[in-house]
Amino acid sequence: MKKFLNVFLTIIMVCVIIVLCINLSIRKMSAKTVADAIVIQEVGGKVKEVLNESFPDVSNENIDKVEDIIKGNDTLNNITGEFLDQVTYTINNNKEIETTGILEEISDVIDKSIPELEEAIGKKISQEQIDEIKTKLTKKDSLLQNKIKNTVEKIQTSTPRTKQFIKIYDILSNNLTKIICIIGIIIIVVLLGVINKSYFKWTLFSGIGLLVSGVILGLFLPLVVNAMEFTIGMRILGMSIDIPVDSLWMSGLICGGIGIILLFIYMILNRKYPTYDRHYY
Repeated sequence: MKKFLNVFLTIIMVCVIIVLCINLSIRKMSAKTVADAIVIQEVGGKVKEVLNESFPDVSNENIDKVEDIIKGNDTLNNITGEFLDQVTYTINNNKEIETTGILEEISDVIDKSIPELEEAIGKKISQEQIDEIKTKLTKKDSLLQNKIKNTVEKIQTSTPRTKQFIKIYDILSNNLTKIICIIGIIIIVVLLGVINKSYFKWTLFSGIGLLVSGVILGLFLPLVVNAMEFTIGMRILGMSIDIPVDSLWMSGLICGGIGIILLFIYMILNRKYPTYDRHYY
């Protein structure tokens, strides 16, 4: 019975750890995916277009640095993350999605990025050129606005199955799920200690659980995501997407590393305290 409970709790721990790691990664992954597919490409393109026209003497190499600056802008990913939060809220509450806010925030990002852009091209960007960039991005029927509008319409008129998928995303990414997972892991560790009447044998089963979780998160889950990204993109956004899985690889690496450390701790303590001397340590 004890062996069964140990195996059962270890399997539950693996599941909880995977859900927790997904919770910690999914919002960042989704925001980066949507930002790359909708926002960054258009913002980078319009900025380069205006700067190319205004400064024909600037090399293509320096102009290309502009796109790298836009891609590396965390604020754009944060704006997209807020947009995703709004999408999940409106889907869950059957409300309309408001898009004017995201365009205003993108304009603010352009203003704050000007010093970096000027350094990249080695030129002073005038207020007139800044206004032209912002107008191209936020004017009525601009490509960016149409992309956002089409995405919103696609989501609001999506099938019940797609809306259910968005609701699952909301559950996986919210703070309540994170808290439940953390409490669940603590309870499982305590139960493993009580069942085995040992203060350290939980390190064996927790180490195994973390090692298995690491393999799943770092190797198998990225393959599943890559296999599904085209279907997810077409169903939700109506376009092909590239989902970054770096955070899953990192989660797998961290879990695997902690798992190996716990197994080493167990081996050391198991040698130090022989079975016949061991009661509750």
